[in-house]
Amino acid sequence: RMGGGFRLLMASSWVSNLADGISLAAGPLLVASLTRDPLLVALAPLLQQLPWLLFGLYAGALADRLDRRVLIVTVDLLRAVLIAGLAIFVATDQATIVIVLVAVFCFGLAEVFADTTSSTLLPMLVKKEDLGIGNARILAGHITVNQLIGPPLGAVLFAAGMAFPFFTQAACVALAALL
Repeated sequence: RMGGGFRLLMASSWVSNLADGISLAAGPLLVASLTRDPLLVALAPLLQQLPWLLFGLYAGALADRLDRRVLIVTVDLLRAVLIAGLAIFVATDQATIVIVLVAVFCFGLAEVFADTTSSTLLPMLVKKEDLGIGNARILAGHITVNQLIGPPLGAVLFAAGMAFPFFTQAACVALAALL
């Protein structure tokens, strides 16, 4: 009843949130594998979440001024390239603490713009009386996929191979852009 546009937005949001959840575990695990300094390990999740505080309002303002679909696709494609690059660094044993921390921050920054903008698409896709249901479905995906499924999956993928979670993230974000 909510239409194909909503289903695509929801699928894109859930796949993107899976990538975000994977990074919640994989980023700190990668830093922990490169150093024994607990401060640097703690810095990884901090840098991933810091962009929400620093750029959240700017992301909303930008989403109001630009074509939202183009902005989301562009940011998701940039995230996919960034994480694929990090995965290549990890797979070739070229990753350093600085590279990982910068990548984690940039991934978090892109996540702010993608997530903020995608939430503004919902009113364009569903009727006013369906906004509550649409928001609930997207939020349920966020909670389930980003916070419950993604982090353990990221840890399992990291245990299987240090580059696996990052290649998986890149594929998820590229698929989200496609959707």
